[in-house]
Amino acid sequence: KSKVKKKDKKYKFLIVRTFCGPKQSDGSIACKVESALMEPFFQGYSPGEVRKLSREDKERGNRIVTQSTTAFLHELSSLGRVHIKLMLTADEFFEKISSMPSDGWLVDTKNPLLLVVKRTSF
Repeated sequence: KSKVKKKDKKYKFLIVRTFCGPKQSDGSIACKVESALMEPFFQGYSPGEVRKLSREDKERGNRIVTQSTTAFLHELSSLGRVHIKLMLTADEFFEKISSMPSDGWLVDTKNPLLLVVKRTSF
């Protein structure tokens, strides 16, 4: 049996955000955000270091996560362009949309279809 050593395990920051169109009638869609976009907001801590810190000093770890996430979400909500990638193959995507009775899958935050890979300001 081969076990993955904890040191070999890769941790990532994870945020799933629902994006809306400019008009309410445009609807919304859930997107996962690439971990690398969030890393600059975490005060130099890697995802693994934040996990370790949260175990050693939960209050400090939670404070860093809260402050960093708030700063990231504020930046993400300002006007700009987001570059997204479909997280399914084309066949998987068309199979999913043909099997679902409604658009509920567009806002499913547990299984987002899109990954935000880059953000640029206007």
